[in-house]
Amino acid sequence: MKIRVRIVRAVFSICLLSIIPAHSQEKAYSVNDIRNLISQDSLKKAKTIVSDNIELYKAEKQYDSLIEYIRFQGHFKLNDNNTEKAIAKAKELTGYITANKDPHLIALAYKQMSYIYDNAGQHIKAYDLMLEAVEPTSHITDPKNTDAASVQYSLGYYKFKIGNYPLAKKHYNKSLALLKKSGNDDYVFYNQVYVSLGGLLWQEAKLDSAQVYFQEALEILKKTDTTDLKNKLFRPSLIKLNMSVLLNALGRNKEAITISYEAIEDLQEFIEKTTDEFYIRQARNFIYSILDNLASYHNTLGEYKRSEEIMEYSYAQKQKMYPENDMPIIISHIILAQAKTINQDYEDATKHADLALELYKQRPDEDSYWKAALYSVKGTIYERTGNMELARKFYEKGDQVYRNSSNGNFSQNFLDHLIMLSQFYVKIGEDQKAIATAFEAYNHIRASSFRNTLQEFYHIQNIAKVYFELKDYKNALKYSNEAINFNLMADGRKMSGLDSILVQYRKPPAILIKINSEYNLSENKSPKILKQYLSEIDQAISILDQRKKVVTTHEDVTLLINDNEELFNLAKKLRLELYETTKDVHYIDQVISLHESAIYSRIRSRLSLRENIAFKNVPKRVLEKETHLKNSIATTIGDTERGIDAYIDASEEWENFLGSLQKDYPEYYKMRYGTVEKPIQNLQQKIPENTTIVRYFFIEDQLYAYIVSHTEKNIVLLSSSNVKNYVQQLNVEDFSVEKKSPLLFNLYNELWQPIEPYIKTRKIIIVPDRELFNLSFEMLTPKPIKNFKEFETNSLLAKYDISYNFSLLLYKDRKKIIDYSENYVGFAPGFNKKMKQNYRLGLQDSVNLDKMYLTLLPQPFSENLIKQYAKTFDGEYFMNENASKTLFVNKAKDHKIIHIGTHAESNNITPELSRLLFAKKSKDRETYDDNSLYVYEVYNIDLSSNLAILTACETGKPTYQAGEGAISLAHAFNYAGSESILTSLWNIDEVSSSKIVGYFYDYLSDGLPKDEALKKAKFKYLSTVEGRGAAPQYWAGLVLVGDTSPLHLQNNTNPIWWWILGLGLISLIFVYFYQKRRI
Repeated sequence: MKIRVRIVRAVFSICLLSIIPAHSQEKAYSVNDIRNLISQDSLKKAKTIVSDNIELYKAEKQYDSLIEYIRFQGHFKLNDNNTEKAIAKAKELTGYITANKDPHLIALAYKQMSYIYDNAGQHIKAYDLMLEAVEPTSHITDPKNTDAASVQYSLGYYKFKIGNYPLAKKHYNKSLALLKKSGNDDYVFYNQVYVSLGGLLWQEAKLDSAQVYFQEALEILKKTDTTDLKNKLFRPSLIKLNMSVLLNALGRNKEAITISYEAIEDLQEFIEKTTDEFYIRQARNFIYSILDNLASYHNTLGEYKRSEEIMEYSYAQKQKMYPENDMPIIISHIILAQAKTINQDYEDATKHADLALELYKQRPDEDSYWKAALYSVKGTIYERTGNMELARKFYEKGDQVYRNSSNGNFSQNFLDHLIMLSQFYVKIGEDQKAIATAFEAYNHIRASSFRNTLQEFYHIQNIAKVYFELKDYKNALKYSNEAINFNLMADGRKMSGLDSILVQYRKPPAILIKINSEYNLSENKSPKILKQYLSEIDQAISILDQRKKVVTTHEDVTLLINDNEELFNLAKKLRLELYETTKDVHYIDQVISLHESAIYSRIRSRLSLRENIAFKNVPKRVLEKETHLKNSIATTIGDTERGIDAYIDASEEWENFLGSLQKDYPEYYKMRYGTVEKPIQNLQQKIPENTTIVRYFFIEDQLYAYIVSHTEKNIVLLSSSNVKNYVQQLNVEDFSVEKKSPLLFNLYNELWQPIEPYIKTRKIIIVPDRELFNLSFEMLTPKPIKNFKEFETNSLLAKYDISYNFSLLLYKDRKKIIDYSENYVGFAPGFNKKMKQNYRLGLQDSVNLDKMYLTLLPQPFSENLIKQYAKTFDGEYFMNENASKTLFVNKAKDHKIIHIGTHAESNNITPELSRLLFAKKSKDRETYDDNSLYVYEVYNIDLSSNLAILTACETGKPTYQAGEGAISLAHAFNYAGSESILTSLWNIDEVSSSKIVGYFYDYLSDGLPKDEALKKAKFKYLSTVEGRGAAPQYWAGLVLVGDTSPLHLQNNTNPIWWWILGLGLISLIFVYFYQKRRI
């Protein structure tokens, strides 16, 4: 079971309504004068005026004027930041005002006092105090009075703040009803109630209704006084905040990010121009909420690192404003724990989760949504790190929190939690609890408003999955069939267009369970039965292809990839069984085609998520139309007026567009949407006679090797139980030959020795899979080694000329290599101390500060290497600040060699976000990652070249997840025009890599093919190095991907040409003197 840990849904921020009556004429200083004094830190004078005015108003019994002074009495600054003292003084004045029993004054006074509790982090006390105002305000007889509505709004606000959304919604609805009943045209009040209700409806996933309320809020705001800064800047920013959440939910992620930054700018301008400390504090609150939302949006896009950085920044800012045990701080700890869990930083995740748990102990708050989220992420950390006992403890604590706060009404979050919990029980062998938990959720849905919705389908499918994992195949078959036929249920009610389409897209897992169950129950596995299973699997794969049209979030992409992987694995398994039964080699071709298709499916699905991706040679208008049509399909799913017809029309328009795309831009169509079967069938025709391709691939956890040459193809089942462990141990920073030797020998025996009889050529192209992407096959040894020098004679490096490809689909036809007129261009940012200092001076304490950039190590050896060979090959180079992303994009194309000597960050979790780092601008203002060249951006760059060299030092932690960072990089550079790539498989030493690349250049200059040149360069390195420098960590990571043909380089320093030139000059001199003597 895979648990998807998500950043908790973006928080809707709701401004606490503040309705203060007009004040009577004040004798000396007004309320605004006092606020100004506080903002200027003239605290002594402010204290004196507050004290004098309170005594004056008490003497004159001007209770309405005293209301505002509750805030001053409870002002932290005016009480030397002593919270207890501030609360005590505010309570005393509140008690004086409410003693006269005026319901109107009680409501106003309690509201002011509740602000003090709220600012002190005592949200429950704030709520309880406002409850005391309900009864008095019910006796107000003035029909235009809105005190009762205001009290209900405040109650809703405080319940929302502590995460009790159902009760908050009740209070807000009651507030709106009372406001309408009053007939009062308080447009600001209406605006805030609409915003609050919109936020709560979003929590219930009722996006249409939420959007209606936000639209109402915008319209009503037009009727307010826009000279008031709150109406001009503050309130519009809150609507932008909440609209951004809706845009994110609708898959329009970049728009959500843009409008969020606009909201931050509005609030910052408001803070600069207003003197109202209460609203300044509220504005800062909302900025922090927007930052947390921004982190959530980046998380939606799979930009996990950026998400985590924004959360860290938000947390640091909150610490300056809130007490350590206040809810915003606790929330930051929870979402940071979730973010770090996603990034597999379990140590830091545990630290934040434990801090949040400790802070919760100091609070009397009731159980809430956030506490349940905290227990859930804590359980996930323990599960991921293998402590199932503690994982269970925290999952069940989260379960209890949900139950305590649900009051018998299961929220969508609780229902999702029950799915996760049932699958966890399966994992730990609690069969009966797994079944009971799955059915509890299912039965609740059947008796609630969730019946005949997408939620019901999910829970039927979950029951099928639980039974299948428990090997109860009969019940798994029963419920998988129920899930497959779900939209045909005839109970007199019609499923919504949205749910019916999404159910169709979510059916492949149910089909998978059905076929797997039938397979396990069947005693007759004849070719006819297997073909029948394959037909149904192909139907499920076809549905997945359609589903790509509505991929809008990283979670959708993850689901799509997981569904693809499981379906493709079963399809491969069945075809292998058909091959073993029939010996028909076409089934082998189909297995390989499916495997390559799965790789491309992953790449394509992830590219579909990026809104700002562009592709070279494809006009912008075409890409914009493609994006528009995809968005139209996603949007029409929720079209309640036209229903299913809107979706059908949009889908037809999309299919027509694909037809024109295939005709007008065939290469782009082939890369993004084309089928892969035909290229695999023609593979043997492309392979030279002196070359063998070895394609490793996994079906579930079983490893196979497909060995294909110009004349033969074979498939071999390999023993793989220890391979992953061996590869991981090899990547441990250890230079002991005693530890490395058995690993390399064992890997040779498991991965190479079984296939060696089928290899009859010296040139080998290896196409790895999964953890094998982290393995350099050259270092495998047929015999155990006693010292690292033996690699020169006892290794695959010694026996073969090895190159790599990351997909058989990247293997090119044998064709004439382009002879570019320019030899060489190099880029070396260097990242020296001065560059980083200049950057740091330009960005102080900003959310856009790239802290990682400041930690990048200088790269002097890369700089020297690029300078040397730019001169050797009569090329050009760009150093330090000149090695910018912009210059690279404009200058890299049409060279025999493009050399990029920089740092890199590989991202195997979100591969399209792997990136190369260039120099940042020190003068011009730029965004956070303007110096980053992401993989998805490479598709829009012309990198036409014979060879791209990426001697990039790895900055990210290695993760063993299918090596997809490497796949995506190779795919992107190939599409951009690079025929081959020299790159590194792991964090590589700059000194050794510079030496090897230098030798590699020298051998290329001699006319050797690229694979032979790299082999000789490694041999030369090994022959010159001593000690631990011969360890494979220093040399084996450099690998060649793609075309291996030699390059025709014009070398300015070739000694032969100097000899020819010298002899020519001598001859001319001899002739000159000879002629002169004759004269």
